[in-house]
Amino acid sequence: MQMGQTKDFFKEKKPWSIFKDRILDYYLVPYISKILRTGKPLVIFDCFAGKGKFDDGENGSPVIIAEHIRAAIQKQPFVNGFFIEKKYSEDLKSNLKNYPNTNILAGAFEDNLKNILSMDRNNNVFLYVDPYGIKSLNLNNFHQIKNNNFFTLELLMNFNSAGFLREGCRLLKFEDLFKDDEITDYESDEDINTIEKMDAIAGGAYWQEILKNYYSGTIDIHRAEEQFIGKYKEKIKEVFRYTVNIPIKIRSSHLPKYRLFFGSNHEDGLILMADNMNRKWKEMLAKERNKQGVLFEFEFPDLTLLKGFDIYQDILASLPSTGGKVSLKKVIVNLIMKYGITFSEKEYKQKIKEMENTALYIDRNPTLTPKTKKPATSMNYDDYQISLRKKI
Repeated sequence: MQMGQTKDFFKEKKPWSIFKDRILDYYLVPYISKILRTGKPLVIFDCFAGKGKFDDGENGSPVIIAEHIRAAIQKQPFVNGFFIEKKYSEDLKSNLKNYPNTNILAGAFEDNLKNILSMDRNNNVFLYVDPYGIKSLNLNNFHQIKNNNFFTLELLMNFNSAGFLREGCRLLKFEDLFKDDEITDYESDEDINTIEKMDAIAGGAYWQEILKNYYSGTIDIHRAEEQFIGKYKEKIKEVFRYTVNIPIKIRSSHLPKYRLFFGSNHEDGLILMADNMNRKWKEMLAKERNKQGVLFEFEFPDLTLLKGFDIYQDILASLPSTGGKVSLKKVIVNLIMKYGITFSEKEYKQKIKEMENTALYIDRNPTLTPKTKKPATSMNYDDYQISLRKKI
């Protein structure tokens, strides 16, 4: 978002905001249902909440979250939302006044970090991070939250990678080679940003070398963005054991409008997110395709179209060449971290099963079905211990 545009941001809800909030809305349904089975309280933080509603009447992320909380407390009262907002906290308070279990935290995200860290460690914590730009995403903040050792911790974050690189070019005093129409929803921090702050956001100075190569013509901006995200992803993995990033692209542009990062320290959390997003995204685009609506302009992130992505080879690469066993769930988790939401959980299992007895073996325990006592063929790792080994 360019400087001075924040005041116009809530005038009407833009297509990319609709898209981001639709993803959040879809994910919260299965997430809340599953997390409440832990029997522990759930706290949802909207870390850059905004007004809660746009001036055109469209709901923002706070109202979407508040609707889910209102539904959830019918079954489990210990679900609360905390909405952090510096500029529009009074508007936000007004828009959430009729929703139970919602709390407004006035001020910036970094200033409210202490409120997150003061929460009981027995809580399940979900962070929704959708900032106006990139300046508030100091990676150390997420390390501090991780080190608080909540019962569970998950993150859904929108990261403007192209905006970061453009700001980096400005601070390094490189000529800006970006086309203006390639980057929107971008916030310039000419009066407060520094190279040191950018290092803190990125978790290192590696981005500077990438931009030097871009400026010298060694790589183009698309390659620069990919290299930056590759390094940044490794930094996020220091906070969350399981991560996936989803490039959000418009069909008319090759540069991602932003990257959607998901982080969890639980295998089931990653699988749930990827499976649900795969199915819901395709469902959403299918509905839009018929009417050619604005959301149809967003491209499904099919990573199999990229060079170096071969699902069958990657399945085999997950298995030891010695014939050692690896659990089916671990293989699927590794594939998700590479392929994002390209496939559903069912599709991963189908592709693995296609390779059974030709390229790999599938071992199930128990080996026989409980009722019929016939050889088990199930791919359900909730009912069976399932492991894979390479055929050698």
